[in-house]
Amino acid sequence: MESFGKILAAAREQKNYSIEVVSRETAISRQYLEALESERLDVFPGTTYITGFLRNYSDYLGCDTQYLIRLFKAKQLQESPTPPELIKFKRRIPWWVFLIIAVVVVGLGVGGFFTYKSVMAKRAEGKTVVNLNRIDVRTYVLGLEPEQQHVYEGDILCVPFVTGKMNVTIAKTLGSLTLNTFIGNQIVELGEELELDVDGNGKPDISVCVMNISSKDADQGAEIRMRLTLSPDQVEIADQKKDETDVAEKNNAQVVLITDNRTYPFTLTGSFRGACLFRYQADRNNAVEEYYTNGDSLVINPRDSLRMWMSNANAVKLNVVGDTKSVDIEIGKSGEVVVEDIRWIRDSDGTYKLVVLPVD
Repeated sequence: MESFGKILAAAREQKNYSIEVVSRETAISRQYLEALESERLDVFPGTTYITGFLRNYSDYLGCDTQYLIRLFKAKQLQESPTPPELIKFKRRIPWWVFLIIAVVVVGLGVGGFFTYKSVMAKRAEGKTVVNLNRIDVRTYVLGLEPEQQHVYEGDILCVPFVTGKMNVTIAKTLGSLTLNTFIGNQIVELGEELELDVDGNGKPDISVCVMNISSKDADQGAEIRMRLTLSPDQVEIADQKKDETDVAEKNNAQVVLITDNRTYPFTLTGSFRGACLFRYQADRNNAVEEYYTNGDSLVINPRDSLRMWMSNANAVKLNVVGDTKSVDIEIGKSGEVVVEDIRWIRDSDGTYKLVVLPVD
């Protein structure tokens, strides 16, 4: 059987990378990198760390990550004693169980086929198909000053009229931006800046400019610049006292994990004790989404920031390690949907704090 450690070492040497360079760029300490290459698994605190560091190291070197993880798990099986229950004679599974499974699989396949046809038909008719299962839908309140944001299908642009707020939904982010307004869908092309009437009174209310949008993948969202075109007397502006209260509440909501005179990469470890849809975005990389169940785990190595979406906050226990400090994080209640940021911020006294911040 091939050695995942030798494959890692060979890939690193082929790229002429030193251990020091890899450690600095991946935020994985030298002792763990050397332990992976020599397959000294006893160096790691647990299997969770081995899997996470192996995945990150392999991705960095451009290796076949899934293959290396299979080699690691095969090595685990070889070195582990066979459980007594696996040696016992197992009863033969009745034929009707396979029949039920086959019927369920066929039913799911047929249902998926017709769902796909329905979605494609709606797109062909110009209708909007919005993903209602997103757990990270965000609302942006437009102001008189231009604001640039990366938006996704399902996100909401809130127009704060004096007479009441009106929502504009991001309906489509493929090729062009489609906005669902009170008077129907309105389309803004890439590179175009349009002033749009959203309440049907014949006068422009908002200005939207599409700065970047994918022509192949709607999930990549769109980069837009937006602002109100209303006069100040037409806009509901919160008083200064409320703004100060909101800022104070936000500061009180943050949880300080680490305080230091500098910033550095940190490691987040998640241990799942129940079903949870978990999505994260480390630094400015693409978002990763997976479904976890009891006993699953993950390791993430951000450089300075991490955003997390959880469908069942109590189902995961999180631990953050930075430098030599280790802190446990309890996120929320069972069944609670939570969006949190973990990132470095600079305090007024010049120190740096690694904090957990709730995202509205």
